[in-house]
Amino acid sequence: MLKQLGLALRLAARDWRFERSLTLCAVLALASMLTPLLVLQGLKNGVIEGMRQRLLQDPTVLIITPKSDGGRFSARTVADLGRLPGAAFAIGRTRETATDITLAAGENGDGKSASLSLEPSAPGEPVLAHHGIPAPADGARPELVLSAPAARALGAAPGDLLLARLGRRTPDGRLESARLVFRVTAVLPETAADRRMAFAPLATLRDLEDYRDYLEVPGRGFTGEPRAGEREYASFRLYARDLDAVESLAAALEARHIETRTRSREIAAIRLLESSINQVILIISLAVGAGFAAFTLSSVQGAVERKRRMLGMLRLLGFPHAALMLYPMAQSLLTSLCGLGLSCLVSAAVSLGIARAFAHEGGAIACRLGPMDVACAAAAVVALSLLSTARAARAAAAVEPSIVIREV
Repeated sequence: MLKQLGLALRLAARDWRFERSLTLCAVLALASMLTPLLVLQGLKNGVIEGMRQRLLQDPTVLIITPKSDGGRFSARTVADLGRLPGAAFAIGRTRETATDITLAAGENGDGKSASLSLEPSAPGEPVLAHHGIPAPADGARPELVLSAPAARALGAAPGDLLLARLGRRTPDGRLESARLVFRVTAVLPETAADRRMAFAPLATLRDLEDYRDYLEVPGRGFTGEPRAGEREYASFRLYARDLDAVESLAAALEARHIETRTRSREIAAIRLLESSINQVILIISLAVGAGFAAFTLSSVQGAVERKRRMLGMLRLLGFPHAALMLYPMAQSLLTSLCGLGLSCLVSAAVSLGIARAFAHEGGAIACRLGPMDVACAAAAVVALSLLSTARAARAAAAVEPSIVIREV
């Protein structure tokens, strides 16, 4: 039985190769159906994944902050937020009015000056870590990491000193001033920030806020009243671990009655685009699948009708029904797999052409198929091929040997 089944498969393969013209036409027809679908799937992978990667390469997309700057968040509360599921980093923020500062280039402030805002930072800050920049350290001369616009406005580079002249009004109405010298350790790339800002140590920002609130800061020689009670932050900056965690973290904060600002619109737009493209691909896949099934059914059914006498001869020679069923099914699988292979080669060539055509845009549009995409396409092709051939296979198995005897 097994020997006869194997012989039937070999005969089917040889017969398939013998009919070169018909076989080639069938392979080309199937490849013409599958190639546009594979190219579309490759474009979907390239465009959507490219957009996701560009968002992931911008850590500011993962930032979640409160809508208002008038909150009261203790250090423990901020630490708890950093331990929420999906959270990657959390840091407290002082009042924005306390972080606006005017800096002048040079230790004596005799160079260019510019106003900018300071953002608190600590080891593990995602924006700095993404660019391989160490977090600035506190000290007698606190360190700063400038944005590119701030560096241009100040004419500053890593290693330069910047002077900040601080001012405040005492409770009895007197004006006081102080000086604080910063040292620039790095400048962020142009794409990292589009405004004049700088990352500074959180401890430094706390000291600046205390100075303006007329609280004493012994470590810097700032006089004032002693602090009463636990320090509270006006805001915080929370980073999600990935794009999918942004919405869940925002929902968790909403449950704590904290209204937040996120860039969820950009994330939602990508998800909507991905969903729309998936629907388009599904509709086209159904249409291609229907055409594939109809073509396979008609071609195999026609082949069985042409070869009824040959099939009857095989039956007369003692081949079982299963062997006759395998005959058209094997030929259909060979045609389908060759059509799939050809379509993969053509789609690869098209992908290369698309990549070259848009190379001047930094690879903004790419077309690529992953192993899973090819495996799913192969599984679908095999399944459709077998299902479409089932009726013709039953007809082949039903051929009686008497047909050969009558026609002799």
